[in-house]
Amino acid sequence: MSQDIRRELISKNLGIKPIDHGHVYTFQITIPDSRKQSLSLEQRQAIEQSLLAHQNNLISLIIRRTNAYADEDIEYELVYGADWLQIAQELNIEKVWAWVFDLTDEQTIAAITEMESLSNSSRDTQPAPIRTDGIDSDVATLIDKKLQLATDSIKNSITSLLAGIRNDVDEKLKVLNYKIDNLNSKGLEPVLGRLDNLDEKLKILDSNSTDIKAILQKLDGVEHKLRTSREIIEPIVENPINLLEASIQDIKDALRQVKAQDPHIRAAIEAIEHWKQSEQGLTWENLEISIRAKTNAQHKIKGFAKGTYSQLRKVATIPEKVSVE
Repeated sequence: MSQDIRRELISKNLGIKPIDHGHVYTFQITIPDSRKQSLSLEQRQAIEQSLLAHQNNLISLIIRRTNAYADEDIEYELVYGADWLQIAQELNIEKVWAWVFDLTDEQTIAAITEMESLSNSSRDTQPAPIRTDGIDSDVATLIDKKLQLATDSIKNSITSLLAGIRNDVDEKLKVLNYKIDNLNSKGLEPVLGRLDNLDEKLKILDSNSTDIKAILQKLDGVEHKLRTSREIIEPIVENPINLLEASIQDIKDALRQVKAQDPHIRAAIEAIEHWKQSEQGLTWENLEISIRAKTNAQHKIKGFAKGTYSQLRKVATIPEKVSVE
């Protein structure tokens, strides 16, 4: 489907015309709290696999221009496509495809309602030949296939894990059998009692395999969150740089290891130099002040926000100064 036809369909459905369609930097788009979504593990994995495979979103976002946010980097507000944008920002995807509109609040509500109606209608209908009265129906079919592949992959992983548990139990049973052969009759009965107990537990394990699969999925999600939160605090590279001594090139090279974008790298360097030259000195606490500072405040550094700060903490350290008495 050509871009002109897509533009005409969107205009027809929403009653408004887009002003542009193309790539937009992810850090320039904000997601209102009302549009943020809680994604299931399957949804998250499917979108992550698609973004990493194509380095782009297969379904275009709908955004509108805005001046309502204090952060100077924010130029657009998301209208539709929160699931794709959330994962793209987490993966540091530099740019995403988007339709750009000039919308009032009333038009935004109407657009969201229309897109959700189209999305629900697509899920309720049976597969049919591609029609021109919907948006990206071919892409929706592709996403369904990828979700199915992700589901199959999860099932295979759980099956392999359960097989590993069984093998481990079998090995332990062999060890127990060997010890039983070497026990005298006095010590045999307690051991046999334990084996009976173990057999009962194995039966319970078999009967509750469905619950175990659900628990394992929840544990995977918890592990992912813990790993993410830990990486924000601790450097993840083998040799983090010392920001008090590192050159500008050292800082650039380090931030590129975690795929920081060039505008973010420049902002980070400007923030570091700002605090080096200040009386307070360069510390993580002072860099956080720059993150929280409002526009035009003394320590505000344009483009230096929470995401850039987190990337900097992954690759660098700032040793505490030791006072000599």
